[in-house]
Amino acid sequence: MVALTRHENEIKSLKHRVTDCEQQNDTISSLAISVNKLAVNMEHMIDEQKDQSTRLTALEKVPAERLRYFRETLIKCVLSSIAGSLLGALMTLILK
Repeated sequence: MVALTRHENEIKSLKHRVTDCEQQNDTISSLAISVNKLAVNMEHMIDEQKDQSTRLTALEKVPAERLRYFRETLIKCVLSSIAGSLLGALMTLILK
């Protein structure tokens, strides 16, 4: 009878241990799922940052390209004016 009581107590103790292990297993599984979701979200964030970096680089180039265009246009205008003036002066000398 004493052995049976001892066995029943051990069985109860084992049941509590199994219950605790199951809870820990559920917690670990939940944690693993959360870590996986976090990793997936981080991958998406990295991809988005790469896209934003590309767009930002393109936006930063626009003012420099505009400045270069205006500079080239100004140089062409100045050279055209000089060439026109020289041609006008040459025509004046020829027609005199």
